[in-house]
Amino acid sequence: MPRLLYATAAGRLRAHRSLQAVARSGWEIGPPDRLIPLPEGATLVHLPGRVPLARGAGGANFPIEEEGAVAVAAVMPPGYLRTLLPAYAEAGDAPVLPLYGYAAVADVDGEPHVAGLRTDRWSAWDPQAEDRQRIGPALRAAARALPENRLVQHLTTCATDYRCLTAQNLFLRRGEGAIPVSPACNAACLGCISEQWGDVASPQTRMAFAPTPPEIAELAGWHLSADDTNFVSYGQGCEGEPLTRGAALVDATRRIRAAAPAATIHINTNASRPNVLRRLVEAGLNSIRISIFSLDDARFRAYYRPVGYGLEQVAECADVVAAAGGQVTINLLTFPGISDSRPEIEALVAFIDRHGVHQVQLRSLNVDPHWLLARMAAETRGIGMRAFVRELAARCPGLQLGNFTRPWPVVKSMPAWASST
Repeated sequence: MPRLLYATAAGRLRAHRSLQAVARSGWEIGPPDRLIPLPEGATLVHLPGRVPLARGAGGANFPIEEEGAVAVAAVMPPGYLRTLLPAYAEAGDAPVLPLYGYAAVADVDGEPHVAGLRTDRWSAWDPQAEDRQRIGPALRAAARALPENRLVQHLTTCATDYRCLTAQNLFLRRGEGAIPVSPACNAACLGCISEQWGDVASPQTRMAFAPTPPEIAELAGWHLSADDTNFVSYGQGCEGEPLTRGAALVDATRRIRAAAPAATIHINTNASRPNVLRRLVEAGLNSIRISIFSLDDARFRAYYRPVGYGLEQVAECADVVAAAGGQVTINLLTFPGISDSRPEIEALVAFIDRHGVHQVQLRSLNVDPHWLLARMAAETRGIGMRAFVRELAARCPGLQLGNFTRPWPVVKSMPAWASST
């Protein structure tokens, strides 16, 4: 029986002797299943203002009575998917939680276990990889090579203060390199990590300038020239929406493509402006990752709070890249109890089939669970995240499920850093 894991008033982690752990899936609470040992690189966090829930011998859920007890959760490293949320009761005026992907935890045989699922393996995205220790010299090398490029200065903060792996990969000159391009956005996502408009603080600062096409192309060319399997991506967590930079991004893409005819030029986007995207594809862009929380219009609008676009434009953007022979990927921002609900599954499978999606990246949505649920108009019921992943794989046999963007087309001979671990 997974036992309740919580923090004491003194901040010590404790497993309860007799109480069973419970976990949340959307609006439902019950015993957790299929817990895994806490992965290397995961972090246990306490949830201030939240009393842990447990289940007694009679089968009822209740907040524990120990004075000062605080609920705990885990935040997992890249390549893992959260399958259940922590279960707790808010006490008094509980602060809104920072933007992390909180997963349920419990004690199993004296060790912390988490409600999670391994979804991808790629050593280039291992936060514990040995070459992460070389980031200091790599930053200095980039500053020497590109002394006037403002993006180098901006991404130095991302690679160090925020430990952004995509930014670090750019400086290490391997795999996917981050090229942020836009300080503005046409949505106000509830889980935006670079700009907020309400209850929750952003964990990082959005870029404050609009890089020029020469700056974008210079940095991209420097990264691509290090290895012919490297690729670059617009649309990072430290910026707004890259499709708002239409003319400048088309110019930059054309320059990059001229210098690197075989490279993958990728965009992470809310897919709001198909006309801009069409021009980018004509200029040489050949890969897209579309952010999707929900394909239900009401939930879509509640989460993204879009300005001037909707699901029709999202679908059209997928079609633009697919028609040109490019890679179409979905960045699925999952939330147990919503993402695995039957209506969402049916809508997702239909979208994949209709719009030529090659890969679904399974990401845990970083948000305060109760805060998000309060903003959804209707309750949903999930089948379980593990069952959802199994069904998606079975119904979409040509679909790649994972966590990381790959080069396009797929490179047959990958370097050592790109191998599975």
